[in-house]
Amino acid sequence: MPTIKINGRDLEYEPGETVIQVAHRNGIDVAHYCYHPSMSPEGNCRICMVEVEGWPKPVVSCKQLCGENMAVQTESELAQSARAGTMEMLLVNHPLDCPICDQAGECHLQEYSYELGHGESRSTTPKTHLPKNVPFGEEIVYDAERCIKCTLCVRFCNEITKTGELAMANRSDNEQVVMTSKGEFTTNYSMNIVDLCPVGALTSRDFRFKSRLWFMDFTPSLCTGCARGCNVTIGGRGGRFMRMEPRENQDVNQWWMCDPGRLGYGHVNSETRLATPAVRDANGQWQPATFEQAIVAASAALKDARESHDVLLDGGATLEELEAARALASAMGGQARFAAATGDDADEFLIVNEKGANAKGAEMLGLERQADAAPAAVLVVERDGNVPAALRDGAGAVVAFVTDATNVPDSVRVAFPYGSWAERSGLLVNVDGRVQELRAARQVGPGNLSPAFALMEELTGELDGNHVPRDRGELVAAVKNEKAFAEVAFPAGVAAGQTVGAGS
Repeated sequence: MPTIKINGRDLEYEPGETVIQVAHRNGIDVAHYCYHPSMSPEGNCRICMVEVEGWPKPVVSCKQLCGENMAVQTESELAQSARAGTMEMLLVNHPLDCPICDQAGECHLQEYSYELGHGESRSTTPKTHLPKNVPFGEEIVYDAERCIKCTLCVRFCNEITKTGELAMANRSDNEQVVMTSKGEFTTNYSMNIVDLCPVGALTSRDFRFKSRLWFMDFTPSLCTGCARGCNVTIGGRGGRFMRMEPRENQDVNQWWMCDPGRLGYGHVNSETRLATPAVRDANGQWQPATFEQAIVAASAALKDARESHDVLLDGGATLEELEAARALASAMGGQARFAAATGDDADEFLIVNEKGANAKGAEMLGLERQADAAPAAVLVVERDGNVPAALRDGAGAVVAFVTDATNVPDSVRVAFPYGSWAERSGLLVNVDGRVQELRAARQVGPGNLSPAFALMEELTGELDGNHVPRDRGELVAAVKNEKAFAEVAFPAGVAAGQTVGAGS
């Protein structure tokens, strides 16, 4: 393969690759605003300029094709001076409103201004004022004064979704982004432009003014809005789910996620969350209990159960929970089943009709899908959509693991708090059969929740004296020993008989 020298390093490249592509692939940082690997290069922000030895002027690295024996310097005096000049131009009309901007703390303009900018402006003319707080659809707000005209949002609508809702209008310092679709997006992926925006020009109405980033805690995890299993980053603060953004995984969701998945976290912050175990007294009133007291009461209730010995689980239950539920059902002389919603909104991009985030995993473990009401002694319910009221009430369950207290049927005698998908760690199998790791987000939901799989293992031990409760690693090992998982790759760190690590 041909080679190019970047900062003294000889690096291989494919014909047709640009300088910035080769640099980034090899861990060499090159500043950029308008460049994104999924879209055509525009070269309009000019911040990615580098020096090519022997050439009289710096070049834009996102458009400059690599050449055999080309020597490039990304941090030379010429390159630094070119980027500093670009920064000064970009800041001429940019408002100094970092203290009230949602992008503060993750703004590339802010970062590069500290690195490359001047301490004061040399401009003597008033800044150009443009429209602010412009609604772009129902979920996005546009501030034309902050916009640096990188066109990432426009190219996303033209090249990724191919729906064309945005365009550039006007010229010079009056140039701005406008909507071409009468103020509405026709795509379910519009909020990705908020992630793409390198400054605070595009902000999410859902997250706008909610929290400063440095007060939040971030956890890499998965979206469970459907069975695609998009890789995401969850932001939480003070027990509340604040926002979710896509995390790159080229095998699953590339750089993107859908708007319904991004905004489908309302139940996590519900005011009616069940936060502690509860047991019905002799008068039918709920009384708070410790987990130990609830285990004793639940085992007694299950021993008295007459109509059913089955377990009905939410289609988003993890592999560990499904395996523990199978053992619990077996100890009662029954079987485990699952329920999951389906839709008709699948597209050719990310959204799939299967809404049970782990329906594939449940089927691989041999669990049957339940669509109509049937008796079950134990319920495991996170999303109302997966296990609707008809299935919950028709089960006649005596023990329930629920996320929301309003989802506890009248028949239940013991209720355990069940963490939402944002508060549980475990393995899910997406619609393509890929095993991925769900991670509990810090600073989200009620604290001190015991994992459902651990509680089910304790219950099984109470019902079957020969059963030794298994930890998470042992549950994963049991799943891996199933025939359906014999050739399935598990995330790094998940080893048979060992505690599950961070995964990937």
